[in-house]
Amino acid sequence: MRKYLLFLVLALVSVGLIAQKQKNFSFELQGNTSSGIGNNFIADGLGTFTGFGVGLSGTFYKNIGLSLQFQRGFADVKEVSIFGDLQSPALTSFEIVGLYRYKVTNKFDLEGNVGVASMRIQSQSPYRTEGFREGGNALILGAKGLYSITNNNSLYLVGGPRFYFLHTFTNIDNPKFEKYYSNATLLNFSLGLRFYF
Repeated sequence: MRKYLLFLVLALVSVGLIAQKQKNFSFELQGNTSSGIGNNFIADGLGTFTGFGVGLSGTFYKNIGLSLQFQRGFADVKEVSIFGDLQSPALTSFEIVGLYRYKVTNKFDLEGNVGVASMRIQSQSPYRTEGFREGGNALILGAKGLYSITNNNSLYLVGGPRFYFLHTFTNIDNPKFEKYYSNATLLNFSLGLRFYF
């Protein structure tokens, strides 16, 4: 029993030391904007969402990793006839993203992202006390550039674009309107800091 306990302690210490040398885990804080593009209700009915995001990432096998992220943004209604008589729309996104990190130089890395998100737009209504919510799922495709601003590569300036292919849960009899109100593409730009530990 003591052999197994000693082996377990040594294994955990070894993994901890390796993880500290490679700095496989990170925390990210970012500002971002998301705009609807194409022919859909978000692009035509809402302005640009501006907000913030936070995330935790881990690189587990070579340069492949996983990230959990939360984003929140706020916009204005630019066309009431499309979006409705709603106010203060807020976009909330919970994301799971697979990533691949490629080291270009000692100071600069590129990162590719593919993932999924659960998204919700919540707006205030002058006619209902609880407001109006619309939710859906999205496929995420994106890339980021990372530039180290410290000598030990523990703090990076990070930014880049992402596409969100959103499908909302709507039920409209007219197929043309169904497509217009249930599918949207958003282009997101983010800029922030990533702390490796």
